Amino acid sequence: MSAELTGAIRAEIRSGGGWLDFARYMELALYAPGLGYYSAGSTKLGPSGDFTTAPELSGLFGRALARTLRAELGETPAPVILELGAGSGALAAQILDSLADLSPSYLILEPSADLRERQGRALAHFAGRVSWLERLPERPSAHAVVANEVLDALPVARFVKRGERVVPRGVVERGDGFAWADGPEHAELAAAVGALEHALGAPLPGGYESEVALRLPAWIASVAGALERGCMLLVDYGLVRREYYHPQRSSGTLICHYRHRAHADPFLFPGLQDLSAWVDFSACADAARASGLEVAGFTTQAQFLLATLAAEPPPADTDAATLRERSALKTLLLPGEMGERFKVLLLRKGAASGPTSAALPGRDLRGWL
Repeated sequence: MSAELTGAIRAEIRSGGGWLDFARYMELALYAPGLGYYSAGSTKLGPSGDFTTAPELSGLFGRALARTLRAELGETPAPVILELGAGSGALAAQILDSLADLSPSYLILEPSADLRERQGRALAHFAGRVSWLERLPERPSAHAVVANEVLDALPVARFVKRGERVVPRGVVERGDGFAWADGPEHAELAAAVGALEHALGAPLPGGYESEVALRLPAWIASVAGALERGCMLLVDYGLVRREYYHPQRSSGTLICHYRHRAHADPFLFPGLQDLSAWVDFSACADAARASGLEVAGFTTQAQFLLATLAAEPPPADTDAATLRERSALKTLLLPGEMGERFKVLLLRKGAASGPTSAALPGRDLRGWL
C-alpha cells in the first residue's frame, strides 16, 4: 500500500466532511501524480505485472485492428493514428508493421511515465514515425483513434437504490484503511440513473448497487474533437445496457487486478493495484451520437478476430512459437475468456458509409446497443 497516497486520500475525506465520492477515490487511486497506479513506477503489464492485454498475447489482435484501420483510412494521404493508453507498445508495433505501406504517423497519449519509457523501447524501430502527447490535440488532426482497455479505467460514480432513492456510494476512513458508505444526494447521478431506468423500461430494485460513468460523454466528445475525419476503435470488456444493469447483476462490475489475481476490493492496495469497471457500450453509443459520430459497427472480440484469422494462411509447422500462439488464441477467442467479454465498437466522424467503407468484421450487434 502506498502510505503517501493513503494519506492524500485521507486528507480529501477529512476536507470533505468525512466522506469522499467514489469517482474521486478511483481517480486518485489510478492517476494521482507520482502516486496513483498509472502514475507511479510499478510494473503493470505482462507476467511480472498485474494483468495482460490482448496485444501481449498475440499479434493477431493488432493485425485485426490494422485491417479495419486500412479499410477505414482508404486513400487518406499521410494518415495520422492516435492511440490512447498504449500499454507496453505492443499494439502500436503491430499496427505500424501491418500498415507499413501507408507510412502513418503514430501519436500516443499515455499518462504513465514508466509506460512511456517502455513504449519508447518497444517502438525504437519506428523512430521518426511515433511521438508522444501530453494531452489531446487542441485542433482536429487524427484520422483514426484506437483505445484498447482505456474506458474501463475511466472513474465511475457508484450508487445504490434505497427504495426509490438513488444514493451515492463513497469512501470513509475505517481503521488503517477505507470502507464503503452512503453519501449525500447527487443530482447528476440521480438524473443519470433515472435516464438509464427509463431506457431499461423499469426501475432498478431496492438494494441494487452499480456504477455509472458520468464522465463518459465528455470523454467521447473530447476524443471526437481530436478527429479531423475518420474513425474511432474502442475495445474493452463490457456489456450493453440491458445486460449491464440486469436485475441479477446487483453488485455492479467493479474489478481489481493485483499480480494476475482478480478481486472486488478497491480499498485493498490503493495505488498498487489496477481498479476498473466494465464498460456500458450502450452509453458509449449514446455519447457518440450526441457528439456527432456515427455508430458504424459493434461486435464481440471473438467475431472480430475470427474474420482476420480466417483470412490468414494456417501455420506450416508446429514449433514452440506456433503452440504459444494457439494457446493465446484460446484466451482471445473462447467465450469464457476474452472472446465474448470483450467488445469492439467502431465509430466514424465525417466518413462516408457505404460499399467503399468497410463495416466492422464479425457479427453486427448494433441492434443490441
